Amino acid sequence: MRAVMDRVKVAASIALAASVLAASAGCRGDRTDNPPRQYFPGLMDQPKYKAQAESRFFSDRRAMREPPSGVVAFGRAPHLEYGSGEAEREEGRARVSLQRTHFLRNDDRVFRGIENDDTWVERIPIRGLYNLGPDDSIDEALVMRLIETGRKQYNIFCLVCHGGAGAGDGPVGKEWSAPLPNFHDDRFQPGADDGSDGYLFHVIRNGVANAPGAEPALRMPAYGDRVNEHDAWAIVAYIRSLQRARGAPIDLVPDAERERLERRRPATQTGADAGHPHGDDDSHTSMEDAS
Repeated sequence: MRAVMDRVKVAASIALAASVLAASAGCRGDRTDNPPRQYFPGLMDQPKYKAQAESRFFSDRRAMREPPSGVVAFGRAPHLEYGSGEAEREEGRARVSLQRTHFLRNDDRVFRGIENDDTWVERIPIRGLYNLGPDDSIDEALVMRLIETGRKQYNIFCLVCHGGAGAGDGPVGKEWSAPLPNFHDDRFQPGADDGSDGYLFHVIRNGVANAPGAEPALRMPAYGDRVNEHDAWAIVAYIRSLQRARGAPIDLVPDAERERLERRRPATQTGADAGHPHGDDDSHTSMEDAS
């Protein structure tokens, strides 16, 4: 009897192995015209609208609906926290809080560049920009990241007209019908008529109006649809770094970079000019590294 049972077990094992091999052979990537098996068809075939689909329910025939008037976005993701450690969770909560604050756009200093009395803000409202309290310290690394963001955005949107050093001599700017502004002029320095950070922010976002009746309506186009508020302030920060680099003494340049500039300095450059090497790009690069 035991021998019979053993033979039955062996036969069952062989049959099981054969079925496993047969199933594996069907999973080798072979193509078939047979319809796929749907084990949970209710999940795969549930009624739903897809993006850009047509609707027969709404009068405008659009499946994608406009949000109700006055609605404010919850955030860029449904998560309130990120990470597993307490430090990561705290950083995630701060990031989500900042996103939600920016969605509200209820700080005119940050999102319009103006004070309560409708005057331009004099300095970048960095505390409001990053949701920092009055007693919170401003991290130097945060400021450097803001300037680096501004450098990238400036090179994308501003350089072709205003030039790499902000002198208004970009490849497009040099061909303009009228000279473009030079950011190193006195009128754009802090404290001057057009030198407030809020004014520069406004120009980036909204452009510069042309003379009444002239075409086009904007002498400088508005970039508000391409540069958000954070990146506009970043560009302002980068413009300030270009201004600082233009008049900074060479003593602030890192040693290795200073040696390179010294080797390129004309032999006839002496006296007071020796402290300010010529070449906007070199000065800008050095000062950016030193900031």
